[in-house]
Amino acid sequence: MLIPVLEGDEPALLLTLRTETVSTHKGQISFPGGSLESGESPERAALREAHEETGLDPSQVRVLGQLDQTPTFVSGYVITPVVGWVAGRPLLEPNPSEVATLIVAPISGLTEGIRREPGFVHDGFNYPTEAWIYEGHIIWGVTARLLRMFLGLLADAGLAAAPGEAASPWPVWQ
Repeated sequence: MLIPVLEGDEPALLLTLRTETVSTHKGQISFPGGSLESGESPERAALREAHEETGLDPSQVRVLGQLDQTPTFVSGYVITPVVGWVAGRPLLEPNPSEVATLIVAPISGLTEGIRREPGFVHDGFNYPTEAWIYEGHIIWGVTARLLRMFLGLLADAGLAAAPGEAASPWPVWQ
């Protein structure tokens, strides 16, 4: 999975809204990414998948490193998040079979003020994990946990406001 940080007056994260036709995580917000192919490194897979999903040219990404591997609670995947710096704002072309829309979220807008604790209800759906509600988009599940991890690292470096404490590292099922 790639956490693309887009350069600009306000650095931003690139996320995708998955289509309702993909096999898993339909209609959810995620960072670009997917499964490793045989013999492929997490870095190579992240760049390949980001290109397949968003049209992001791998040559435009400077890999900064990896975050800790993170499991998903429901689907059983283990994700290796790769952080990449993207100079400027590249021309992107989402793959319509996988991506309904691209979301560019300024890091400065991903604040504690838009975060919700696990178990909140929005539009009649009970979300079992913490989430950020950005411009009507619900960033929840493993994507929310990765976002918290990334924002925490930025805060440790003095580059962003720290996210609030997580209520629990495990989801709340109600």
